[in-house]
This record gives sequence, C-alpha cells and structure tokens, in this order.
Amino acid sequence: MTDSGRGGAGRGQGRKPLAKTGELMKARPIRMTDDEWAKCRRLGGAAWVRAKIKAARET
Repeated sequence: MTDSGRGGAGRGQGRKPLAKTGELMKARPIRMTDDEWAKCRRLGGAAWVRAKIKAARET
C-alpha cells in the first residue's frame, strides 16, 4: 500500500474559540482540589471566573 498523503491529524482545523468581543480565547490550566472544582462549577464555571476577574480591582 502506498502513502497517498491523505488523512492524519488536521491541525489548526475547526472553529476557533472566540470571546463575545471576537478576541481569540486560549485554554489556561488551573490547579484546584476536587471540592474547589465542584464549587466553581456550581457557581457558574468559566463564565463566573471571568466575571470575578473583570470585577476585581487592581491595586
């Protein structure tokens, strides 16, 4: 069987995750315990975290 150059991984394909503003979003790892993760999910998950970051004052 010969290699036809087809198939394999499709890197860079698919819809890119964008914020409502159109800005490209990247996945960011975060460390937390199982209890903290469950609470974060109950509170609204990533949307809740983003809202808290936006609302936080910088010193």
